[in-house]
Amino acid sequence: MADPNNLSDTERAKLEQRRDRLMKLLKDGDGEPLDAEDRADLTQEWHKIDQLLQRR
Repeated sequence: MADPNNLSDTERAKLEQRRDRLMKLLKDGDGEPLDAEDRADLTQEWHKIDQLLQRR
């Protein structure tokens, strides 16, 4: 993933939007329940993005 120290405002905004969409999917499941593997994958991706955003 991107270097958190070199994120442009645009890249940061895109990551924030992606993180928000992932959280919505995790909470709502987009109308369909997520299986355990999908939920784990989404959670892992959410954590990676969140860590990048928190480092800056």
